[in-house]
Amino acid sequence: MPYCLIPEDKTPTDALRRIAHAELSDALKLAQDPGAGSPLHALRKSVKKTRGLLRLLRPVFADFETENAALRDAAAGISALRDAEVMRLTLESLAALPGNTQAAEAAATMRAQLPPLSETGPDHSALTRFSEEIAQIRHRAEHWKAHEKGWHAYAPGLELTLHQAQKRMKAARKTLSDSNFHRWRSRIKHHWYQARLLAPIWPEMMEPQITIADRLGEILGEHHDLAVLRHAVPAHLPEPESDALDRLIGQEQRAREAEAFHLGTRLLGEDPAALSARWGHWYQLWRAERN
Repeated sequence: MPYCLIPEDKTPTDALRRIAHAELSDALKLAQDPGAGSPLHALRKSVKKTRGLLRLLRPVFADFETENAALRDAAAGISALRDAEVMRLTLESLAALPGNTQAAEAAATMRAQLPPLSETGPDHSALTRFSEEIAQIRHRAEHWKAHEKGWHAYAPGLELTLHQAQKRMKAARKTLSDSNFHRWRSRIKHHWYQARLLAPIWPEMMEPQITIADRLGEILGEHHDLAVLRHAVPAHLPEPESDALDRLIGQEQRAREAEAFHLGTRLLGEDPAALSARWGHWYQLWRAERN
């Protein structure tokens, strides 16, 4: 089933239950039968998509705090496995950069010290725990309920997410701290999922919003991956190589910050209530055309 509203969803509760069941079922199936490759990225993605759905309906979903925490904790159980993959990939990208031989060699050296991905996952005990937790959440999702109908169910959560994204962008700009960039990213990713969920109300108008939010989320994700790597560097390399790699990581982070603020200023430039009112009008037209 598609990760978006469909005309057959007569109420927001219908959409909530249908989409949650589909995403959690996909995660459960993959965790129970991961195959030859690593399922970690796909598993975490299904959880994030479900959390994006819940955050859209947060103000009208009484069980938000409980279920959001359950999803977060389930994903945390496999996060360390995913982090090992990301660190290796980040080092590979840095080692391939031209123009800084010492730093590139340092990245290659550190990458060679890491265990092969085949030795870091999949961790079957972690996947078993994940499956058990997701199965319980999926069972509860059959009874989830949004306590509003129509656009009144979607508008408050959409506006709250955008408002928080704006505040977190301001904090990131003011402090330039890794933690604030990471906090900003979480709300951008949630807005991206929410825009995808609402895309059918006017696909041609929604697509630019989705594309920019996706790109901004990826940039901020790369910034976070670099920050995680930066903290790990001194434990793996002697001082000259460590310093060279640290400088390169800093340069790469600054470049991503500049692009993030460029996109963020445009994506988040509108008052959340005004955007919500405009999308709400599109929603009403979409529903009317399908009744």
